[in-house]
Amino acid sequence: MNIRTLIITFALLSLSLFYSCNKEDDNPADNDNALIYSGGMVLIKAQNASFQMGSDGGFPDEQPVHTVSFTYEYWMDTVEVSQGEYHSLMVISYPDYLDPTWQATYGAGDDYPAYSVYWGDAALYCNARSRQDGLDSVYTYTSIIGVPGCLCQLENVVADYSKNGYRLPTEAEWEFACRAGANTDFFWGKDCDPYPATTADSLEVDSYCVWYRNSWECGTGYAGYGTHPVGTKTANAYGLYDMAGNVYEWCNDWYGSYSSGSATDPTGPSSGTWHAIRGGSWGNYAYYLRSSNRTFSCPGYEYYFLGFRCVRIAE
Repeated sequence: MNIRTLIITFALLSLSLFYSCNKEDDNPADNDNALIYSGGMVLIKAQNASFQMGSDGGFPDEQPVHTVSFTYEYWMDTVEVSQGEYHSLMVISYPDYLDPTWQATYGAGDDYPAYSVYWGDAALYCNARSRQDGLDSVYTYTSIIGVPGCLCQLENVVADYSKNGYRLPTEAEWEFACRAGANTDFFWGKDCDPYPATTADSLEVDSYCVWYRNSWECGTGYAGYGTHPVGTKTANAYGLYDMAGNVYEWCNDWYGSYSSGSATDPTGPSSGTWHAIRGGSWGNYAYYLRSSNRTFSCPGYEYYFLGFRCVRIAE
């Protein structure tokens, strides 16, 4: 092969490589593994996907493990709704709105997660956000009991899952998104017990979560105690931050027992007393940060541990 042929061959290879690289950059959606973002949300590619929901090694309410499948994709907030986002929308949407009790002790500021928020407050925020974006409201109700923003409740509330507005995630949507393809206890590929057993283990948890070790254990009045600004830890594989720790997150479902059979697009029990919450908080040990861990809200619950994020069905 002469020098002229070598030069032409090299030029063609270079051009081909340049075209391939730029085509991928210009069209990230062409890559099935690429994350797609829009308006502070990331697309969760759940359509035709399934996963094993629950845990055989966790608390009794995480059992039985069962197969969950989805027929749709959905958008999810990459971070928990912040105090700045919550206040700026609620104050213009509900004339009698009052700020929740955000205290410097537990984290106060526009970039901190909105906490001291009851399920009804979170649902009202979802409706306001839908109206702001010209979408249909998911939640209907007959009246508001109490004051929006101050642990209010909604009378005869109904969620219409066919509406393409903002709402709270179902438990299945939440756990699928939290796991981000991982079958382990934690979305970063580790199983609990004995983990975290060493200093290195705890430092790894620190990198993903605001939890007991890097928050509660600091002590009241000391730096780090309480909630931390949203999105400051490492995201999971789906681009979601703080899915473990910082604040628990409201789900749309009523809290209830799992069934043993497989389920498609489950939305939880048709009625109940309390709504499910997920994700653990800044006051929890690692065991409560597992992707399958679930609990519920009840009277007297410390609401500075509890916030939320929104989802929306992808058209």
